[in-house]
Amino acid sequence: MTAILMLALLAPPPASLDKVRAEPKLETRSELAIEYAGAAVARARKTVAESGSRTELETALKETVEACQLALDSLRETGKRPNKLSRQYKRAELRTRQFVKELTDLALALSLDDRPAAESARDRVQLLHEEFLVGVMSGK
Repeated sequence: MTAILMLALLAPPPASLDKVRAEPKLETRSELAIEYAGAAVARARKTVAESGSRTELETALKETVEACQLALDSLRETGKRPNKLSRQYKRAELRTRQFVKELTDLALALSLDDRPAAESARDRVQLLHEEFLVGVMSGK
């Protein structure tokens, strides 16, 4: 079991959100979407560190939000109560909390002109984080 988990963690994130959306198993789609969101946040940080273009940054931020939303939607589409998917909700909740912290740091590293895009993405991911947290905390 541990070996399988380690292999899953070492696997590269999906190449695109379309490939994530094509995953038929909803729980797996949710996990892939969270992995993709992590890769998108890393791309956004790299873009800022290398003084990349504004469009690259905005694309990475947009993909982060879309991937987090896809993860939540996928879990909801299962039709199962959140307490039956507590592991998936908890994992997503922890990861989105980390994304909020990283996006906050990213926004502070940007110029005032570029901050609104990062702050908007951070605020949206924060709302999604709260939705995952409600799923974790709900016993219904």
